[in-house]
Amino acid sequence: MFGNESALRDRVKAVALRDRAKAPEKGTGQVPWWTVLLAAGWLAQVLFRVVLESWRSVPLYVPDEVGYLLGGRLLAGGADGDLTGRLLYYGGYSLLLAPANWISDDPAIVYRAVLVTNALIAATLLPLAYLALRRLGMNQIPAYIAATLAALITSNVHYSQFALTDAVLPVMVLGWLLLVHSWLTSERQLHGALAGVLAAYMSWVHVRGFVVVIVFAGTLGVAWWRRWANRRGITVMAWLLIMTTVAGIQLNDWVRSQLYPRGAYGLDELLIDRITSLSGLGWTLSLTAGKLWYLVVSTWGIAGIGLIALAVAVKRDRVPMGTRVVAVQAAVSMVGVALATSAATPDEGTVANFVYGRYLTCFAPILFLAAVVLVTRAPAFTALRAVPITAAITMAAGGIVWLHAGDQLSRDFFLSTDFAEISFLTWNWEEFHLWFATIVALLLLAVIAALSVYGGRKAILGAVGLVAVLNIAAVLATTNHVVSYWDKRYAATASLKYELRANDKVGVNFPELGWRIWVLQAFQSRHGLVPIDRFGRFPLPADLTVVVVPWTPGTALTKTWPAAPADWRIVSAHKPGFGGWVAWRRVNTTTAP
Repeated sequence: MFGNESALRDRVKAVALRDRAKAPEKGTGQVPWWTVLLAAGWLAQVLFRVVLESWRSVPLYVPDEVGYLLGGRLLAGGADGDLTGRLLYYGGYSLLLAPANWISDDPAIVYRAVLVTNALIAATLLPLAYLALRRLGMNQIPAYIAATLAALITSNVHYSQFALTDAVLPVMVLGWLLLVHSWLTSERQLHGALAGVLAAYMSWVHVRGFVVVIVFAGTLGVAWWRRWANRRGITVMAWLLIMTTVAGIQLNDWVRSQLYPRGAYGLDELLIDRITSLSGLGWTLSLTAGKLWYLVVSTWGIAGIGLIALAVAVKRDRVPMGTRVVAVQAAVSMVGVALATSAATPDEGTVANFVYGRYLTCFAPILFLAAVVLVTRAPAFTALRAVPITAAITMAAGGIVWLHAGDQLSRDFFLSTDFAEISFLTWNWEEFHLWFATIVALLLLAVIAALSVYGGRKAILGAVGLVAVLNIAAVLATTNHVVSYWDKRYAATASLKYELRANDKVGVNFPELGWRIWVLQAFQSRHGLVPIDRFGRFPLPADLTVVVVPWTPGTALTKTWPAAPADWRIVSAHKPGFGGWVAWRRVNTTTAP
C-alpha cells in the first residue's frame, strides 16, 4: 500500500506462488487448510455473537429496531403497523429480516432469529478482511490475526446485538471496496457490476448508502473519462447502478405507504436549513468533528492511524492505482456520511447531538486494516510519526466539540447505549467525560504502536493481545452495564410480551400513552395495533381481546378506562419507567395461550 507499484506486484505474486505451492493439488479431495481456518474463524465469530445476545428479550433501540422489524414482518407477508410520524426506516435491511418471520410468528422467536441473522452476516467481516490484507501482500498468519481483530472491533460486535443496519453495513462497505478493487485490477466487468449493485443496495438499507452511490457514480465517471476500463462496460455499470437505486427508492416508497399511512417524519427542511445558514453549518461541522473524535477514540486511537494511512495511499503516486482509488472512495464516503448525517440530525437535547459514533462504525474496519498495513509495511519512523499526528487530530476534534457544546456535555441527557466504548474507557456509565476518554485512548495507542513497531515477536503478540483484550472486554462490559440494564428496564416497563397470547387482537388508546410503549408493543402484537378511545367516543371493535390504555398520575386503576365494558378486567399495570399504562383483557376470551 505504501511501496512502489512494481514492488507490491512482485510481493503479491510471490505470496500467490507460495500459497499455490502449499495448496493441495486438484483431484486429491483435500480442502485447503486456510479455507478450513477461515471457516472456523467465521464460525467462532458467529458463536461469540450468538452467545452474547442469547439472553436478549426485547428491542432496545426504539423506534429504530421496531421500524426494521415491522418492515421485515410486512415483507414476509405478515401484518403491517402504523409508525406515522416516526422516521422512515428503509426496507433493504428489513428484506434480510423477512426470513426470520417465516420461521415463526412469535415476536420473541423472530427477534432472536434476527439477531442470529446479524451474527451470520457480521462475522463475514473476518474472511473479507483477510482477503483485503492478502491482496495488499500480507502473509497468511499476520493477515488472519489482523482480520480476526478487525472482526472483533467493539462497535461491530456491539451493534450486532440489535436489529440495526449497523450490524451489517461494515460488511457491505468492505465488500463493496473489495469489488471495486477487483474490477480495477482485473478489468473484469462482472466485479464492477456487482460493486454497483451492492452500492445501490446499501441505499435500500440506509440513507448512508446514497453517499456510497454518489461516490461510486463519481468513480465510474472518472473511470470512463480516464479509460480505466472498457467504456461500454462502464456505461452498463452506470445504468445498473441507477436502476438498482431506483428500485430501492420504489421499495421504500411502498414501505412508507404501508407503515406510515399518514406520513413519516421528514428531515428535508432541517437539512436545507443546516446547509444554508451559518448556525446550521456550525452545528454540522461541529457534530462531524464529534463523529471523527468518537471514531478514533472508540478504536483506541487505531482508526486515527488508519486515516493517516488512507491519506498516504491517496497522496503517493507509487501506490497502485486500484489501491489509491479504493482509498479515495473510503475517505470521501466517510466524510460524506459524517457531513450528511450531522446536517440531518435534529436537536434532541442530548450529548449525542455533539458526539456520536454509530453512523461511522461501518468505516471502522477499513481504517483498522489501513492502520495495520501502515504499521507493518512502512518504516518504523513513519509508523511512529503517525501517533502524534493522530493525537493532534483527536485533540483538535475534541476541542471543537468542547468549544461548541460547553457545559452541555455534562448537563444534557446522556444515554449509555450511544457511548459503549467511551463509557468503558472512563468506566462511567452515567456521565460523559470527553478529555478523560481522549487521554486514555491516546495512551493505549502509544503503547500499542510502540509494541508493534519497536518490539520483537513477543512484543507484537503483546500488542495483538492488548487490542483483542480491549475489544472483548469493552463488549462484555458494555453488555453487562448497558445492554443488560436497559433490556431489563424496558422489559419491565414497556413490554406487553407476557400479557399477550398468540391470536390476541390488541387495541391501544394512543393519546397520553408514551410513544416508546406503543411502538414496542406494535412489534409484540402479531396482528398490529388498533386505535381505540377509552372514553367511548367511538365503538370498540368487537374482535379485540386486549386493550392498552395510559395510566395518568392520580387516576385509580379501575378508572383508567372509563368506557370499559363489563366483561373486561385488568391483567397488568405498569407505572414506572417510560409512563404508566394498564392492560385490560376480555374475560370471555377463548384465545389459546
